Amino acid sequence: MKRIRTVAAATCLTVALSMVAAASAQAEVPAGDPTTYTAYPAIQDPGATAAGYFAPFWFDDNGSHIQAHGGAIVSAQELGVDGGDVVTGSEDGRTVYYWYGEDRSNGYYGSPGVHAYKSYDTLNWQDQGVVMRSVSAASELESDYFDALYDTVDDDGQPRADRIAELAYHLDTNDAADLTTIFERPKALYNESTGKWVLWWHSDGQTTPGGSMYARSMAGVAVSDSPTGPFRLTGVYRMPNRTDYKACTSAAVPGQARDMTVFQDGDGTAYIVYSSEENRSLYVAELDDSYTNVTHTTSTDMANAHQFSEDGRYPYLFADGSADAPVRGEDFQIVKECGMLEAPALFQHGGRYYAVASGATGWGPNPQTYYTADSILGSWIRGVESGDANENVSYSSIPEGGDGLLSVGDTRRTTFGSQSTNVLDLGGGRFVYMGDRWNAGAADSTYVWLPITIGENGRAEMRNPAVEDPTRWASGWDASYWDDKGAGEEIWSVVDDGLPKTVAPGEDFADALPATVPVAAGGVTAATPVTWSATSFAERGTQTITGTLSGDDRFGAGRAFTRTIEVATEGIVNLAARSAVAVSSRPELSGTLVDGSVKGKGWDDWVAGGAYPKSSWLSFSWPFAQDVDQVVVHTYKDGAGATWPSTVAAEYLDAAGDWVSADVSVDLAQDAAASAPVATFDLSTLPQTNGIRLQLTTATSTWQSISEVQIWGADSSQDICSAAGTTVSASFHQTEYASLPAANACDGSAATAWSTWASTVRPSATFTVQPAQAHVVDRIGFTNIEGVIAGISVEYLDEKGAWHATGAQNVVPSANGKPTSVVFEPVLASAVRLTFATPGSYLKIPVLAVGETTLEVSAAITTRCVAGKVQLVTTVQNSGEEATDADIATVYGTKTISSIVADGSRSATAATRSADISAGEVTVTAREQTLTVGYPAATCG
Repeated sequence: MKRIRTVAAATCLTVALSMVAAASAQAEVPAGDPTTYTAYPAIQDPGATAAGYFAPFWFDDNGSHIQAHGGAIVSAQELGVDGGDVVTGSEDGRTVYYWYGEDRSNGYYGSPGVHAYKSYDTLNWQDQGVVMRSVSAASELESDYFDALYDTVDDDGQPRADRIAELAYHLDTNDAADLTTIFERPKALYNESTGKWVLWWHSDGQTTPGGSMYARSMAGVAVSDSPTGPFRLTGVYRMPNRTDYKACTSAAVPGQARDMTVFQDGDGTAYIVYSSEENRSLYVAELDDSYTNVTHTTSTDMANAHQFSEDGRYPYLFADGSADAPVRGEDFQIVKECGMLEAPALFQHGGRYYAVASGATGWGPNPQTYYTADSILGSWIRGVESGDANENVSYSSIPEGGDGLLSVGDTRRTTFGSQSTNVLDLGGGRFVYMGDRWNAGAADSTYVWLPITIGENGRAEMRNPAVEDPTRWASGWDASYWDDKGAGEEIWSVVDDGLPKTVAPGEDFADALPATVPVAAGGVTAATPVTWSATSFAERGTQTITGTLSGDDRFGAGRAFTRTIEVATEGIVNLAARSAVAVSSRPELSGTLVDGSVKGKGWDDWVAGGAYPKSSWLSFSWPFAQDVDQVVVHTYKDGAGATWPSTVAAEYLDAAGDWVSADVSVDLAQDAAASAPVATFDLSTLPQTNGIRLQLTTATSTWQSISEVQIWGADSSQDICSAAGTTVSASFHQTEYASLPAANACDGSAATAWSTWASTVRPSATFTVQPAQAHVVDRIGFTNIEGVIAGISVEYLDEKGAWHATGAQNVVPSANGKPTSVVFEPVLASAVRLTFATPGSYLKIPVLAVGETTLEVSAAITTRCVAGKVQLVTTVQNSGEEATDADIATVYGTKTISSIVADGSRSATAATRSADISAGEVTVTAREQTLTVGYPAATCG
């Protein structure tokens, strides 16, 4: 439910909620002429402050805006119930749908209860009235209506005071009551074995006068003989929890159940899904055969939370291992731990279960996520790709197109201005997302219904037809939306796309595109005709190509899948992607500038209050100097105006480490009606540089928004840190608030970092790089962006396992944000160890490199024992095209090896005259190149 969060200061919260309720109560139920709908309402998302944001209204057969907020739909036919058995009169064989939801006709407080509507097409709805009633005063429970349900008056006509008080605690929604209750997210099930309709809802309210409105945290349940009521309250419960329910927050209370839904599986088993642990964890628990409780119960209110039970059974709350306790994986499961999720909605497709959920952000909408599982009580993953980059990030951090992000084309990242409540299954792989656009719980809160399609590997994608194709859907959308979306009942995947992995800019690769691709679905793989969205790409970088499959007897035409193709020039790479990024403001967004998404929302220099900076900058630096060829700046349209720079100018780092103008700039037209422009710079005449900085200036009073920056340059460095087979480790990495391990510094991505921040600082940290085989290295490079590094020392590991110091010791690095390059004489290294001195501070390094160099000679050191004395044997290999001499220098003397032929080798021996020698080094000089090779201690005896 969209609301102000429950906090410890309960009195302040109640006041805040009362203010919200007072404001929302002023909104009367919108009314209009009864309308016959032929399509679902078209949805726009102009932003919450725009006029007409709470629109369109959806009118019932009486001309009143439907009051079914936070609700769900059940179909009498899909539940196995003949239409004539559940409603009065003939249904003519038509499917009957019932929509249950919160009645907010009085505003957030004073809800009359749960309202129901009936439909035959899910477009036009007949008012069935309030089917589960609340009260506004305890005395109402003495009426004939409530007496018939709860026996609140005895045979002598006297009120049963105790019973009335107990029921009022759970049914009185009057905000003037001492202990106000609330009804949220009602969901209904039909139980074929009992013949009862069962209604569940989030039942919450105060536990002390003036206290928090979300202190109870329970789930209510009621039953009826008819889908249109009256429903009789039978229980209000806390729900099952793991024993360590405070693992995500110490504020959690036992068995907490807030936003919820229910789900009925194909075998008739039903489940309740609820947000628990102060919304940190999302649970699913199996219901018993009657659907009115969970599977494991007790006669005790284990939470001492004033639960209500008509039959004296309460949920057994904790999976504590006792005989009566629920078992995780058998009776309940956690969809997501520590995820701050609410508003769950479950559905099933192709044997897979889907759970859509909203972030917990008050009344404001957010970018919603979803989870999937092959078994409802089994393991759940975000999206459909296990262990991908978005698996454990915050729901708000999933990038556009990322696995687990529900909406596509949701530019405001608000799920098109909505919060989930249910997913309606129309059959044939056609699903309708049901969401609410909350006006703080006011009567004019509206509904957002949008189509969900199921793509490759079962990926769920929700789009807004009115935005996607306004020519066709501007006035509303209908079931024909799925006609060209490849709808079907099964999950499918392309086994082999047959695409080229790399193409050149402008290259026509049409002849390399396959006419059919093998597609697997339901255990069968078949060659399926495919058409492709492109046959060439002009721009370098990772480009997306879409394949569209033809229809067959199981799927309609239009199944689409995407693949990436690298458009590259040999020897040219995107230096920005492997650089350290710094920005003039909003550093938390800097990683989005190099995340590979040239269309999604990235960085902007927005500031609160409207005093937008007229000038901002973005800098990108890399460990070793490179030749830059071209810079491409992709801007982003973030709203109705021209939210991009007027001018972008380029600077570069000179040899002294200073920023110098490149004398190149691009002007961008400030046309608010145009798409976001792209600025391209030719920087091929610049000298080699370690960085590029972009100066952004604007002539308009708005923020400047950049989606992505690409810096194309020659890949002249050989970096063993990011090479295949290299392993890295550090003596310490940040773990207190985020995991920032050593691998982040060598992954070639500026979006990740290695950090040693901790509440207790450490005076130093080591970083070790171990390649798959020995390499000749002569430099390291990095850019530190946080903390203070006082000095850096470099060691290398010889091939026998001994460490040696290089000539780079206690080197003072550059200032934060500028690249540091440490150069030393070439060494043959099986590993490199860097020691960072950080007294009283820490470090944070996004990208680190260890530079390999190529020499025409190599050397190997061995030892042997002769007459009880150690001898050093140096073997020099000449990989040049001509013969060469080599000078061998050791602590035991110097020798020269003459005329080592091309591709040949020769050895020299140094007598140590000792039975024991310490670890040391040999220096080999040939063709004016020097190589140092270490050896370990040795002994003869």
